[in-house]
Amino acid sequence: MIKSSTPIWTLLFSFLFGFEKPRLRLVAIITCIIFGVLLTIDGEPHINLQGFTLVLVAAISSGLRWNLTQFLLKDSNISNHGPLVIMYHLSPVMFITMLSLSLYIEQPFFYHHDFTTDSIHTIKEIVISISIMSVGGILAFLMTLSELYLIKGTNTVTLSVAGVGKEIFIIGLSVIIYGDVLTLKTYLGLFISIMGIIGYNYYKHQSKDSHKACPDKQKRYLE
Repeated sequence: MIKSSTPIWTLLFSFLFGFEKPRLRLVAIITCIIFGVLLTIDGEPHINLQGFTLVLVAAISSGLRWNLTQFLLKDSNISNHGPLVIMYHLSPVMFITMLSLSLYIEQPFFYHHDFTTDSIHTIKEIVISISIMSVGGILAFLMTLSELYLIKGTNTVTLSVAGVGKEIFIIGLSVIIYGDVLTLKTYLGLFISIMGIIGYNYYKHQSKDSHKACPDKQKRYLE
């Protein structure tokens, strides 16, 4: 439920950076989507304070991260190089950060690892494990690159709404593949989220047509 609040933080940071104007209709659409996502979750009612704090910080950081990325992509001196070049410069920083956190959390040098266990004991299984990790890395690379192209062509709020659509798709796959059972509340949440996404697409289409019709007209901040 806390993770699903990411679009709210993304929208708030978009207001702060000036990427979006604080229109009441846009806030209502995002709120509708978030409410729908919350309904789809039949989670554990007990709250772990540490976990709650970590996920909340992650949600806020995600909204800030994508807005900073959009700020970088909209810069005239940088945007001409394209998302691929920007990712090339950002990847070393991300790699060092993730490696440092991994070494701190996993602490591989302080434990004895037995590589003769049943999990990895043949060259074939080592190759399979490396291949699986490589496929995951390639998918992550393509996903990040597509997100950068999406931000460059649209904005972070659109990316956030697309992320909600991805969550709905994952829920559908869980029903088809793993046989998860959805409750009436879950179906209601899916319906509300989909209606919110449709409403956002209509809002962006309407805003685009309005901008084309009156490119020099001063638009209101609140509707």
